[in-house]
Amino acid sequence: MSELNQTKNPFYFSTRDLLLMAVFAALGGVASTYINTLGDAVHAALGLPGATQWAAGLHVLWLVLGMGIIRKPGAGTFIGILKGAVELMSGNTHGVIILLVDLVAGLLVDFGFLLFHKNRTVLPYLVAGGLATASNVLVFQIFATLPMNILGITAILILMVVALISGLIFAGIIPYLLVNRLAKAGIVKTPSPSTHERKVGWWIILGVFLLAVLLAIFLHMNLRGPVSIQISGAVNRQYEFPFEDFQPKMVTKQMEYRGVMTEYTGYQLKELIQYAEPDPNANTLLIEASDGYAFLISFDELESNPDILLVTQGRGEDASFDIVGPESSKAWVRNVTKMTVIPTEGLTIIQPSGEQSLFDPDEWLAEMDSTQIALPQGSQKLQGVPVWKIIKENIDDEIPEEVIFKSNEKDLSLPWAEIQGNDELRIFIVIESESISFALAEMSGEAQLYPVKEMEIN
Repeated sequence: MSELNQTKNPFYFSTRDLLLMAVFAALGGVASTYINTLGDAVHAALGLPGATQWAAGLHVLWLVLGMGIIRKPGAGTFIGILKGAVELMSGNTHGVIILLVDLVAGLLVDFGFLLFHKNRTVLPYLVAGGLATASNVLVFQIFATLPMNILGITAILILMVVALISGLIFAGIIPYLLVNRLAKAGIVKTPSPSTHERKVGWWIILGVFLLAVLLAIFLHMNLRGPVSIQISGAVNRQYEFPFEDFQPKMVTKQMEYRGVMTEYTGYQLKELIQYAEPDPNANTLLIEASDGYAFLISFDELESNPDILLVTQGRGEDASFDIVGPESSKAWVRNVTKMTVIPTEGLTIIQPSGEQSLFDPDEWLAEMDSTQIALPQGSQKLQGVPVWKIIKENIDDEIPEEVIFKSNEKDLSLPWAEIQGNDELRIFIVIESESISFALAEMSGEAQLYPVKEMEIN
């Protein structure tokens, strides 16, 4: 790639700059899902405090790499905004908060390079990468369920230190080495910004900083849950909690938060649901949040896990509720608005031998990821499980030729070669008012078949 003549370009960012920013944002946005999975896997294996943040610098690498090549103030911020948009549209479980996370990261990348604009060493890369990576801990803390007690502050500090080290390595040293190799090969040129560009850069930083503050205030006000939670569905007694006639005992538990033991005080969720007198056939609890995020908790886990709590944040009109303690971190839901008790019938799976089994979503919570799916009744954010993993659980060593998905009106046959190892094709759980149905769809949002009643493995 040859360097274009930037001085003749009538716009601040050239076409080349815009293309590079779009490419790095897309790469960063798509890679983030896999980076999160990798980080969780290492944390599960090691179990060290703060281990979830060891790969945090890989999220910021793309911002620093793009800024190191373009070298125009504001490039880091725009890559961050675009990256956040890609993550949001691809179904990031953090929802709209991810926009603020990437916006602040991009802002700090610009700040680091502007602060040391004359320095051609690794220093601006280290400052930009370290600060931008550590910032994600603070931004998430604004909306997190972590109480502000001594254990909570300790947890934040540990997470920030681990994130900072990750940022110095993955978002500092590595981009520096890559940019220098590309420059020595003559692929890119990295001129220092002009005086005019530096002045524009400081104004961009100021403007984006104010935008980030306004966005943080807006999210904090609009994503806050209500002061009471509706508990309904397949129950004999619908009610809103807190309820004057029901005063459950508060308990205190120590649980792991991102690799750090933290203390939580709240109400046992099992007791709140039992008070609603669930239908005997009910086996699933749907938790919904103010930002539209939702996740399922099985009744089996409610019975076996006494650490699942409903934690109160704030007081009076500023109060909101969070779920903490489930085995799956995806079920730690902030700003809860509603809890619905649902009976799940399951999806029939016909095995090659002719035997039948049921797909029970309660058993697949750890494998679920969410995205927006276009259904006939409108687009919904749903949780889904890769089809190939469900099939593998229902066959022995034989290799199937095809899988037939059946609905009330038509069938869809797909070859096993198209399904195997394909994490994009999933069975999504569609939560309805009094039941659960299933849809075959892609993570891109395209529905293949709905509702799916049966899967036949041949």
